[in-house]
Amino acid sequence: MSTFSFRDRGSVPQKNAIVRGLRQARWSVSALAAMSIGTAPTLYAQDVDDLVLEEVLVTAQKRDESLQNVPISIQALDSTRLEQLLVSNFDDYALLLPSLSYNSVGPGTAQIYMRGISDGGDGNPSGSSPSVAVYLDEQPVTAIGRNLDVHIYDIERVEALAGPQGTLYGASSQAGTLRIITKQPSTEEFNAGFDLGYEYTEDGDPSNTVEGFLNIPITDRMALRLVGYRGDYGGYIDNVFQVKTFSRTGVTIDNAGLVEENFNEEKNTGARAALKVDLNDNWTATLNQLYQKQETKGVWDHDPEDIGDLEVARFNKDAGEDEFYQTGLTVEGQMGDLDLVYAGSYLDRDVNYESDYTEYAEYSSYIDYYTCYYAYDYSTYGYVFYDCDDPRIRFTDDSKYKRNTQELRLQQQGDSSLRWVGGLFYEKSTHDYLLEWHIPAIKPGMQIREPDVYFVTDQKRTDTQYAIFGEVTYDLTDSLTTTVGARGFKTESEIKGFVGTVFTASPEVDVDTDEEDVIYKFNLTYNYTDDIMIYGTVSEGFRPGGVNRTSTSNIPGEYESDRLWNYEFGWKTTLLDQRLRFNGAAYYMDWEDIQFTRFDPSESQLGLTANAGDAEVYGIESDVTYLILADWEVSAAFSYNDASLSEEYDRSPTEIIPSGTELPFVPDFKGNISSRYTFSIGETDAFVQAVYAYTGSSYNDLIVEDRAKQDSYEIVNMSAGIERDSWSVTLYGSNLTDERAEIYRNNTDLDDRITTNRPRSYGVRFSMNF
Repeated sequence: MSTFSFRDRGSVPQKNAIVRGLRQARWSVSALAAMSIGTAPTLYAQDVDDLVLEEVLVTAQKRDESLQNVPISIQALDSTRLEQLLVSNFDDYALLLPSLSYNSVGPGTAQIYMRGISDGGDGNPSGSSPSVAVYLDEQPVTAIGRNLDVHIYDIERVEALAGPQGTLYGASSQAGTLRIITKQPSTEEFNAGFDLGYEYTEDGDPSNTVEGFLNIPITDRMALRLVGYRGDYGGYIDNVFQVKTFSRTGVTIDNAGLVEENFNEEKNTGARAALKVDLNDNWTATLNQLYQKQETKGVWDHDPEDIGDLEVARFNKDAGEDEFYQTGLTVEGQMGDLDLVYAGSYLDRDVNYESDYTEYAEYSSYIDYYTCYYAYDYSTYGYVFYDCDDPRIRFTDDSKYKRNTQELRLQQQGDSSLRWVGGLFYEKSTHDYLLEWHIPAIKPGMQIREPDVYFVTDQKRTDTQYAIFGEVTYDLTDSLTTTVGARGFKTESEIKGFVGTVFTASPEVDVDTDEEDVIYKFNLTYNYTDDIMIYGTVSEGFRPGGVNRTSTSNIPGEYESDRLWNYEFGWKTTLLDQRLRFNGAAYYMDWEDIQFTRFDPSESQLGLTANAGDAEVYGIESDVTYLILADWEVSAAFSYNDASLSEEYDRSPTEIIPSGTELPFVPDFKGNISSRYTFSIGETDAFVQAVYAYTGSSYNDLIVEDRAKQDSYEIVNMSAGIERDSWSVTLYGSNLTDERAEIYRNNTDLDDRITTNRPRSYGVRFSMNF
C-alpha cells in the first residue's frame, strides 16, 4: 500500500538516479522509448550536453562507493526515490525490487526470497533459517517467518544485494541480502520537517499518517537526529456472517458476534533517536535507539472462491502486536591509512498474536476427543462420540526475540593497488516461543498446562555464530582487478523445551549441534573504459545447520548447512554522456543439500527439517535509467528466473518430489517501469509520475499434489504534485486498475485464503521542511 510519508528533502538532491522497473516481457526497452519520447525532435532540440545522472552511493562492500564501481548486482532505492515512489512499508518496496519475491499473511509476516532460491518452507520457528538476510543498519534482524516490517520514513537507502553475500554478511545471506539504512545526524545544519497524509480506499476505511524529523547540530562536533511517526491504516476486508456445521459431530456454530466490515486494521507507531559525536578529528561515535510498535486486527487474506471478494468468515478474534527496540553503537576511526569500525547492536522484540484456527476441527478427527464425550464400542472396535460441544479453536503465539551482534573490522583506504577489508563477527540470537491451541469447550481432563489448551509448544531456540572474514582486492593492471574473499565460521544451534498434548506428553526436548567451515568468493573485474565495467564472480552462500526436536527412520535429529554456489557475469555501464545507466547480470546457481522443513503426519506430528535434493537456477536481471531531459527521467528493471529441482526430494515415503519440479514463490518474470517529469507553473515547481509493476505467476508450495498456481498481477500507481518554497502537496492514486494481487495462496489456519493487496486508493500528502 502506498501511504503518505515525509522525507528530509533539504538534505538530498531532488533528482537522484535509481535502478527502476521494466514492464512485462512483451514490453521491450525500445517500446518504452517510443512511448516516452514520441515527441523526440522537439525534446532533443533543447541543449542536453550538460545532463548527467546523479551518482548513487551504496555501502554493499562495507564502505561508501559509487553504485557503478561495485561488481555486485544491486538494486538501490535512495531517500529521494523512496519519497518520490511513496514507499512506506515492506510491501511497497518489495513490489519495486525485481530480484526479490515473498509470501506473507499480513504485516510483519513476510518470508523473503531472492533469485528464485525458495524451498517453500512453512516458517516453523523450529525449522530452517531464511535464505535471505535482512539488515537494519549494521545488525542482521533476520527472523523465520516474521521479518521486521520497518516503517520507511527518514530512511537513507534500501539496498537489495542479489546473489550470495556470505563472505561479508554471513549466515542466511545465501541468496542475497536486504539492507535498510536509516539517516544519521549531521553537524552541518539544522533542518526539520513533517508530513501529514490522508488516504481513501474504495469500499474500505480511510488511512492517515503523521510523521516528522529534527536534525539538531548541538555543537560543531555533536548532532542529534529525532524521528517520530504514527500511521493508522484502515481495513478493506469484511468478516461476514456464516453458519458452520461440522461433518462428524453435527455441531453447528456461527460467528454473529464477530461480523464486521473492513476489520483488517493496522496501527504503526515508532520513534528513532541518534546522537553523533566527533570525538576528535579521526574518531566518531554514533548511538542509535529505535522503537516501533505495530498493532494489527483482522486478516489480510480473503476467500473470493468460497465466500466473496474481500470477504472471509472468521469464528475467533484475529489480532497481533509486534513491538521492538533496537540499540546500536558504532565507533569509526582512522589509524594511518586504515579505517577501524566497531558496530554493536542489541534487538529486543516481543510478538503477541492470536488467530482463529476453527477450520482444523473439520479436518482433524483428533478434535472430537477434546470436545465430545465418547466410549469405546467393542463390536465395531472404535469410539462412539456423543454430547459434543462447540469445537472452535483459538491459536496464540507469544514470542520473545533477543539478538546481540558485535562486529569489529579493519579496512585499508587510499589509492593503493592492494586493498583489503577484514573483521571479526559474533552474534547470539534467542527466540523464546510459546504456541498454544485453545478449545474453550474442552472436556475435563483433556487440557495440558492451561484450562483450555490442548496442544502446546513451549520452547527456546538459541543460535550463535562466530566468524572471521575478509576480502582482498588487487589491481592486476590499470583496467583489471581481482578480489578473493573468505569467511570462516562456527555456528551453534540449540532447542530446549516442551511440545505435545495430554496424549503425547514426553520429556522436554534438549538438543544441540554445531558446525565449522569456510566459504569463498572469487571476482575478476575489467574496466573497459571509465564508464563500462564487466565482471565475473564465483561466490558461495550458506544457511547454518540445526537440530530437530525428534528424529524418525527417514529424518535424522540433525541437519547440515545447505550451500549455494553462484556463477555470475555482470556489467555496469554509463552511456550517452552519462545520461543512460544500464546494469545487469546473468547467473547460474547450484543449490546443494537443500534444507526442507515439512510437516508430514506419516513421519511425525512435528515439523521436521532434512537435507534432501538439489536445485539449480538460471537467471538474468537488469536495470536501466535514462535522463531524457533535465526534468524527465525514466527507469526500468526486471528479473527472469528458471528455478527447479535438479535432484528429487525423497526423504519421506509420502512426499517424493521429482527432479525438474519448479521451486515455489518464484515468478519467472518480475519487473517495473517508472517515469517522472517535473516542470514549472509560474514560480511553482510541479511533477507528474507513473509507475507500472508486473509480477509473474508462481506456485505456492513445492509438494506437487498440494500446490496451486498463484496468478500474475499488475499494479499501476500515479501521482502529481506541486512544491513551493518549503512546502509541497502530492495527490496520488494507488492500484488504479483495482487489481487483486495473489501474494500468497495459503491455508495457514487450515482455511484456504489468498493474501491480497489494498484495493484502489486515492490520497493526498502535505509536506513541510524547515
